[in-house]
Amino acid sequence: MALTVKETSFIRQLISIRKRKEEKLAAQWRKLDEEQNKVQAERIQVYQLWSESRAALVDSEVNDNLLTRNELNQLVSDKRSQYAQERAKAESIIYLDNRIDQIEREKTELIRQKTLLIRGQEKLKGVLNEQ
Repeated sequence: MALTVKETSFIRQLISIRKRKEEKLAAQWRKLDEEQNKVQAERIQVYQLWSESRAALVDSEVNDNLLTRNELNQLVSDKRSQYAQERAKAESIIYLDNRIDQIEREKTELIRQKTLLIRGQEKLKGVLNEQ
């Protein structure tokens, strides 16, 4: 089956369009990869801060002396504040973990799209080579 010049030109245009689409997918991949690296670095930093805040929450600087009501109220207030900070950091870690998972899903989708794109390109090239 011989292709006309018009059909051959059209197939080459399709291959060119698919090639540009492949380049866009590669750019999206790089962007997601950079974002993933940033999020993972941020997660490590937040995790360290969270660990420190957990340790501070557990460590009690209360000595064996009796506390006055004001000292006790201050201690309770400090512990509440530390707990709120610890929970905020823990929530941040959960958010970052979810974002990393989302980026992984997006990257998986890009791989799927690129695979389909390459298969289509190979079919088009096969049609051109049959001439």
